[in-house]
Amino acid sequence: MSYLVLARKYRPSGFSSVSGQEHVTRTLANAIARDKVVHAYLFTGPRGVGKTSVSRILSKALNCQRPNGAEPCQECSCCKEISTGTSLAVREIDGASHNSVDNVRDLIDSFKALPPTGYKFKVYIIDEVHMLSISAFNALLKSLEEPPPNTVFILATTDVHKIPETVISRCQRHDFRALSVDVIQARLTEVSATEKLVVEPEALTLIARLADGSMRDAQTLLDRVQTYCEGDITAAETSRALGSVERVALVGLTQHIARRDVSAALNAVSELFSTGIDPSTLLKEFTNFWREVFLAKLGGEARLKSVGLSDDSIVELLRLVSPLEPIDVQDLWDLARDGADRCLRSSHQRHGFEALVARLATRLPVRDIGELIGAALSQGGATQSAASGERRAAPAPQASRPPSSAETTPRTPTASQVSTPPQTMTAPVSEAASGSGVGALRWESFLSFAADKGGRIFSENLKRIRVTRFEVGALEGTGPEFTINSIIRDKVKLNELLSTHAGEAKLTTWKIQLAKGPGATDGAESARAVVKEMTAESLESHPALQSLQKVFPGSKVEQVRVRNS
Repeated sequence: MSYLVLARKYRPSGFSSVSGQEHVTRTLANAIARDKVVHAYLFTGPRGVGKTSVSRILSKALNCQRPNGAEPCQECSCCKEISTGTSLAVREIDGASHNSVDNVRDLIDSFKALPPTGYKFKVYIIDEVHMLSISAFNALLKSLEEPPPNTVFILATTDVHKIPETVISRCQRHDFRALSVDVIQARLTEVSATEKLVVEPEALTLIARLADGSMRDAQTLLDRVQTYCEGDITAAETSRALGSVERVALVGLTQHIARRDVSAALNAVSELFSTGIDPSTLLKEFTNFWREVFLAKLGGEARLKSVGLSDDSIVELLRLVSPLEPIDVQDLWDLARDGADRCLRSSHQRHGFEALVARLATRLPVRDIGELIGAALSQGGATQSAASGERRAAPAPQASRPPSSAETTPRTPTASQVSTPPQTMTAPVSEAASGSGVGALRWESFLSFAADKGGRIFSENLKRIRVTRFEVGALEGTGPEFTINSIIRDKVKLNELLSTHAGEAKLTTWKIQLAKGPGATDGAESARAVVKEMTAESLESHPALQSLQKVFPGSKVEQVRVRNS
C-alpha cells in the first residue's frame, strides 16, 4: 500500500511543529536544554492531540546526535530510526495488549541492558497505560521510582483517572488540551496548501468543528472529503460527504423558531431528515448552533471570533439575534440543550427532535416576574387613587337656607368629627392633622422640615407621635413615654420649628399637648394595624390584589405581610 494517510504523513516531527500544546513542548524543550530531564513522564489528554507524537519527538531529542538546541535534527541515524520505528533504544508498548504481570516482568528484565551504540537513553513509551492491571501497576512501581541509569519512561493515556495515585505521584504529569477550531483550521489550511487542494474556508471550519478538538480526527475527515469530491472541496460537498447539516439549513430553522412559525419549522425538520442525516448528528449540530446563537447575543462579535467563526458567519449570527431579547435567547438555549440531551438518550430521536422544535417555536416570550408583579401593583394603585379622587370630587350635600355667620367662621374639625379610612403612613394622622381643615397644617410636611432643620434624632422622635390635631398655634398627639420625654426636653426647639414652618414667627408659644400612650412607634406598626382590621373580603376586593389575580389566574391570598421600610 503506497498511499500514506494525511494523519501519518503530517505527523509533527519536532517540538515547533506541534499545534496547540505549547505549554507542554516548551517545558520539555527547556528541560532538555537545561539538562533537567526526569526519569518518568505522564502524558494525558483527549484522543488525537499529540501525546504519542510528542513522546517520539522527546525520544529523538534525547538521542539526537546533532541537535539544534532542543530540536532533533531529523537527519542523523538515531532520528531516522526512531521516526521509522526501527530503533532498538525506543520501545513502544500497547498497554491494552501487554497488561499482565508477566508482560511487565519481561519489560523489567529488559531494563538491565545498556542503550544501543550511538544512543544516550533507552525510552519506554507505554500507550493507553490505564489498561494495565492493578498487579501490573504494582510490579512497575519500583522501576518507576528508581529506574536504571539512562532510562526514561513515557506513559500516555486518555483516562488518567484510571491510573493509581501511586503511579501518578512518581511521574511528571503533562496535560494535553483539546485543540480549538481555529488551531485545527489553521493546520488544515497548511496541509491543503501542501497537498495543492482547493478548499473553501467554510469546509475547513466544518471539518474542524466535527473533529471535536482532535487534530488526527480532522486530518482523517479531510482525507475522506478529499476522496469524495471530484474537484474543489466546497462546504456543501463536505456536508454531504460527512453527513453533517448545512449551516444554511440551521439558520433557516432558527429563523422559523424565532418567528414562532411552527409549521415552517416542522417542514424544515422534515427536509433535514429527508437528506438521510443521522438524528444524533443533527442533534449535536443543532445544539452547537444554538450555542453560537447564545454567544452572539450575550458575547457579541469578539466572543464569536474567539471560537473560530468566519466573518460571514458572525455577520449572519448577529443579524439573526438582533430582534431577540437576551432573556429569551438564554431560555431558548437552555431548552435546546436539555431537549437535545433527552433526545440523544431516546429510542425515537427523530420524534423527540420534532417535539423539541415545536416546543421552541411555541414558547411565549419571557417576562420577569418582578416586572409583572410591579406592573400589577402599579395598576392596582392607580385604580385605587382614581376611586379616591372620585369620592373626594363628589359634592357634599348642602342645606337650602343661607349659612349663619357662626357657620361661616373658620373652624377646625375635631378628631371625633372626622371619619376617614385607615391609612398606612409614617405617622397616622386625622383629617385635621393631614391638612384638610381651614387653618390646618400638613404633618408630613413639617416632618420633612424638622429633618432638615432640627436634626435626625429629633425628627425621628417626632415620627413616633400619633398626631390628632395639628394647626397654626396648636399640636396635640400621643406617643411612647420615652419619645414624649425626649421631645419635652427640647420643647423650645419644637416651638421655634413649628413657628418657622407655619410662617407665624410672631407666635412665640404654641399650645403643645403630648400625652404618654401607645403612640405610633413606626409606620410598619400602623400598617400592621390596618391590615389586621381588614377582612378577607376587603383583601380580595383590593385593586392591587385583583390586578395580580389577572396576571396569575386562580390564585388566592393566604397571607399578608407588611414590609418594614
